[in-house]
Amino acid sequence: MQKCINFFLAIFFISTGLLSNKLTAQSVSYELIGNYDSDETISDTIKLTPYVPDGYKFCRFEFDVTPDDILVADELYTFPPNLDAINVTLYYTLKSGDCSDTDPNLTSAPIKIYPKRAFFTEEHDFQLDSLGRVGSLIRVFKNSLGINDNDTLAIGNFRFYWTFDKQMVPKPEVDFKNPVYGQFPNVYYTFPNGGEYEITLKVVDVTSSYDTACFTRILDIDPVFGSDAIDFQDIPNVFTPNKRPYEHFIVKSSGTRILSFTVFSRSGAMVYEYKGNVIKWDGKNYYGTDLPQGVYYYIIQDIDPDKPKKYNDAKGFFYIYR
Repeated sequence: MQKCINFFLAIFFISTGLLSNKLTAQSVSYELIGNYDSDETISDTIKLTPYVPDGYKFCRFEFDVTPDDILVADELYTFPPNLDAINVTLYYTLKSGDCSDTDPNLTSAPIKIYPKRAFFTEEHDFQLDSLGRVGSLIRVFKNSLGINDNDTLAIGNFRFYWTFDKQMVPKPEVDFKNPVYGQFPNVYYTFPNGGEYEITLKVVDVTSSYDTACFTRILDIDPVFGSDAIDFQDIPNVFTPNKRPYEHFIVKSSGTRILSFTVFSRSGAMVYEYKGNVIKWDGKNYYGTDLPQGVYYYIIQDIDPDKPKKYNDAKGFFYIYR
C-alpha cells in the first residue's frame, strides 16, 4: 500500500517596487497522490498547498503543461504521467488586491516541481530468484533516479536520507562513512518479521537546499510469524524442469530460516537433499543428472538453530513432467 509523496520547496528572492516591504520568501508544499508501482500510465495527481507571507494572499498557479483535470477546491491538479519536472508559477498579492492581471501588487514566483524525485521501488532479492518468489522478508529499496551504486561518486548533487519504521530492528545500515554524503541511495534489508512497515525517503539537491522531496510508503510484508509455527504455502504438485512457467520446484518462504528439503523416489530411495535459506530446485539429483519423469515425495523441515521453529514440517508428493 502506498501512502503519499510529500514535497517541500521554498524559493527565496529580493522583491522590488511596490512589494519591497519585507517580502522575502514564498513557498509551496505538494504531495503526489496515487499508486505508481506497476502502472506508469496513471496520471500524476498532485496536491499543491501555497504559502505566502503575512499580509498577502494566494491567487493562482500556472503551469508549463495543461493539467488534464483541476479540482481547485481541494488544490488537486492532475497532470500527464511520467513528467520529469513541472514548471509552476505561483501568483499572490496583498490581501487588499484583486488578483487580476492589472493588480499592481500581483507578484509571481517560478517554482520547479519534480513529482517523483523521492519515489523508490521495493523489490525482492532477485539474486535469490529472478521472479521474486522466494525470500519474502529480504527486500531491496531502489531510488527512482537511476543511481544503481551506493557510491559517493554516483550520487552527484543528491543526498538521500531514510526513515525506517521503529519495528525494523536492527536498523538498516545505510550511512556513508563521511556524513556529508548522507545515506545510501539504495537499501538491502532483511525484515525481522512480516507485518506493516512505514518507510520514508527524503532526497535533497545540495545545489538548491530548499528543494527537498519526501516519499512515504507503507509496506505489507509476509509471512507474519507468531508464537505458533505456520504452514508453508503453495507447495507445487507438478513442475517441468527447463520449461516455463514451472521450470523450478520453488517453495515460498521468508528466506531467513534454515530449511531442509529432501526428495525420495517412489521406492523410497533418497535422490536429493538440500539445506539452506530458500528452496529452489531444478529437478537434478546429487550428481547433476536430470531425474526421470514421474512421481516423487518430499519432506520440508525448519531446522534453523534459532528455536522455536517457525514452519511446520511439510510432507507430500509432486510430479516431474518432461
